[in-house]
Amino acid sequence: MKKTAVALAVMMLLPACSKPAIYVTNSSCAGFSLIKASRNDTTETLRQIWVHNQTYRAICSKEAENGRNP
Repeated sequence: MKKTAVALAVMMLLPACSKPAIYVTNSSCAGFSLIKASRNDTTETLRQIWVHNQTYRAICSKEAENGRNP
């Protein structure tokens, strides 16, 4: 009896695993903006700011093209 109940439970749960997973991607440009450099920043900090700003432009310009606010 227990084996039958376990087999039935497993058979009922298997179809639930066959559904595709839903992925939601939110780049959230609202909380991510350009950084302004300061005269006191080191060369390494300036490089990191430049990389950050390039990433922002790459991500948020795509959202602006799709009609979302950057």
